[in-house]
Amino acid sequence: MLLAVVAAVAVMLVGVPGAEAMPDTGGPACVRHDTTATLTPGLASPRYRIAGWLCTPPHPNGTVQVLLSGYTYDHTYWTTPDPAADWVSAALGSGQSVYMIDRVGVGASGKPPADQITADTEATVTHQIVTGLRDGTIGHYRTVVGVGHSYGSIVWMAEAASHHDVDALVLTGILHGLSPDQITAFANDLHPAADDPKFANTALPAGYLTTQPGTRAGFFLDAQTALPGAAAWDEASKSTGTSGELTFTPETETGYSKHIRVPVLTIVGADDALLCTTDLPCGTGAQLCQRERPDYAATTPLAMASIPETGHSITLHRTAPIAEAIANQWITHPAGRTPGVTTCRS
Repeated sequence: MLLAVVAAVAVMLVGVPGAEAMPDTGGPACVRHDTTATLTPGLASPRYRIAGWLCTPPHPNGTVQVLLSGYTYDHTYWTTPDPAADWVSAALGSGQSVYMIDRVGVGASGKPPADQITADTEATVTHQIVTGLRDGTIGHYRTVVGVGHSYGSIVWMAEAASHHDVDALVLTGILHGLSPDQITAFANDLHPAADDPKFANTALPAGYLTTQPGTRAGFFLDAQTALPGAAAWDEASKSTGTSGELTFTPETETGYSKHIRVPVLTIVGADDALLCTTDLPCGTGAQLCQRERPDYAATTPLAMASIPETGHSITLHRTAPIAEAIANQWITHPAGRTPGVTTCRS
């Protein structure tokens, strides 16, 4: 089945802002371009560095994807250990620019107190980034598309619901109905980042968390289709999350999605251990529409794509090019039909 789908898709298609060459992240088309942002509106609010990488294709089409990674991932989630699965390269190949960041509290970005970093405050940060991508602070783009993975998708829901300033959303690795047992297991696996060997010398604030060593593959990967070396790469490149980010609830998520007005494409792996069970199937777009349509306004254009034989962290699988081709086709040809995508009827 996987080979058939691949073949079908293949034919489709706090600091001072600055810029410096960064050929080791996202390839030579990317430059480091940090910005700053506040967690809340107001001139008196502290400003925090947001580490960013702006990537531009040879012939840009005026669209920029803004990439937000998931919980305990930084921006490297989008570039992956295998160039063939690189989300950034695929976007650039379709003529789109990319701005990928370390979310506030993650990686090279500023580290506010953990309880101050929530989906709502991250939405405020992301709104400032979108503004900068339109007004020239970061770039001048006609179309801004929010792309998230997992918790990054939650942030995009909150941002789009509150600020209505993006043109479309691509939400990956997130649904409204989660597997309670797996979510509980994941939460129980978290421990203070300061106690983890990777972060022992980083002096992270209290409330910064990460996964226990050696546990990520069971939550994030499909062992049959994960990229060679993906489990080791995922452990070596893991980042942190915060206690504040864990305060969102299913009711909060639905509150966000009900107020989104722009087109939404949701992409999930059919074997996502955090989202999919026998009782919560993810195997087809129709099944996903049945699960998700009630959580959005009837007037919100909604579409679904299920990626076969794929776990939670889509870019760490051999199937990643399928998801990337679907996303890029859907973004660049909004009026056309995208193979592999199911439109959810109201």
